[in-house]
Amino acid sequence: MNRDLLSPTAQAAAGSATLWPTRFGALPLAAHQIWQTAAPLPGFETLQRFALIGVRTERPFVWLQSLDDAQISFLLVGAAHFGLDYPQLPAPAVPLVMVLLPQRPGEDLRAHRQAPLLFDVHRGEFAQHIVEADGVRGSGVFTPRPEMAELAALAPRLLQLEPAQGEPPVEAGA
Repeated sequence: MNRDLLSPTAQAAAGSATLWPTRFGALPLAAHQIWQTAAPLPGFETLQRFALIGVRTERPFVWLQSLDDAQISFLLVGAAHFGLDYPQLPAPAVPLVMVLLPQRPGEDLRAHRQAPLLFDVHRGEFAQHIVEADGVRGSGVFTPRPEMAELAALAPRLLQLEPAQGEPPVEAGA
């Protein structure tokens, strides 16, 4: 494991955490950093356990890394960064709404508007909700915003990585 990628907090926790294989190498995750799907993701029904991984130089984006298959990860960002709002979702019951970014090399950054992921930070669960096109409001255009509340809300359950000196950031789809 390249310990240079771990934040001081993650390095301190490494002694009390379990090492999991990920696209970033073996990373230490404490039990409270493991997320469960409330319902399987369509097309990925065998994947139940995940970690949210933030790379400091890639904020506000985070990776949803499967712990059941180290080769599977999804790039996410808070829906507000795309100006998206889901009025039919009960806001008090859903503390955090994030969208998948299914970018391919050479494509413009876009959000999967009709399939937001809803994270319950207190329970450590998330679920994907499929909504009709008229159930989404907003432009869908990426607009970088100042550090948003979603990263603060995720902080206790987020494994934060620091890129090693001279290493390029991990690219989507890599």
